[in-house]
Amino acid sequence: MEFIRSIKGDIAKAQLGICQCHEHLFIADGPSRSLSAALYMEDYEKSCKEAVMYKDAGGQSFVDAQPYGCGRMAQHTLALCRETGLNAVCCTGFHKTEFHEQPQWLEQTGEDKLTRVFIAEVTQGMEAKVGVRLDAKAGLIKCALTKNGVDADKTYAKLFAAARSASAETGAPVYVHMDVDADALLLLKFMQDGGIDPSNIILCHIDRAKYDFGYHTEIAQAGVFLEYDTVHREKYHSNADEIELISHMIEKGCGEKLLLGMDETNLRLKSYGAPFGMDYILTDFKYQMLDADIGEAIFTKIMTENAANALAFKR
Repeated sequence: MEFIRSIKGDIAKAQLGICQCHEHLFIADGPSRSLSAALYMEDYEKSCKEAVMYKDAGGQSFVDAQPYGCGRMAQHTLALCRETGLNAVCCTGFHKTEFHEQPQWLEQTGEDKLTRVFIAEVTQGMEAKVGVRLDAKAGLIKCALTKNGVDADKTYAKLFAAARSASAETGAPVYVHMDVDADALLLLKFMQDGGIDPSNIILCHIDRAKYDFGYHTEIAQAGVFLEYDTVHREKYHSNADEIELISHMIEKGCGEKLLLGMDETNLRLKSYGAPFGMDYILTDFKYQMLDADIGEAIFTKIMTENAANALAFKR
């Protein structure tokens, strides 16, 4: 029986409800902030207020996309979910190495040890800090793919191999940050060669990594889930462009492979002073989709059934 591993415990797919599949409510001070001041959200009260606005708009669950060792504040996310009643699906795995708090540790640690770390976070509990493991488990194994591929260097090669092995052993979905021009098809081959079914792979930001309708159709038809979060991000493309892509995918029979998220920074959260926030998809973008003749039943399916199918453990 398939299940979803929430931070509060395993849940049935039907319990997930409306779920945005790439969110950030907490990022600790560290390398992320040094790379961009927008990547810093440590205020529990503000982030909790944001989560309540999302819940009031109809949200029931979300993916916390901050992975192991990159400013993830899992103890805060756990407290927030207990207070608000929301479910969160959290990540182990890795982001791009420049975001990691201990890049030398990544370089020096072997593939087997990395695999064990990722598996332990999924099966035993996430580490709040070295030596302190929470009674809350990760439900996704994150990877970060650049245009240089899974073997961009020795560190990335072993990280990808470890993530693939951890997914194969636990059944946890592989959740992939896609940089611009990263090759999804080569990644898919790499994962399949290690026994990972395409239906257990989620590609994040693919709508801005490569805005190519034919390419997206090919990936979706291979069985992979595509997470779109270039919503209200005019520097990449307009909401109209985003909706055109979504409409194309639905017309091609790929609507069941689509997921939506907001991919917040502190510049995309109302509670931190932004003009819109985590609830934007439910309060605004949804109605733009409806105005473009994407039916409400399709929107609801993307936000519920698709999300549940993508986040479910598979063996």
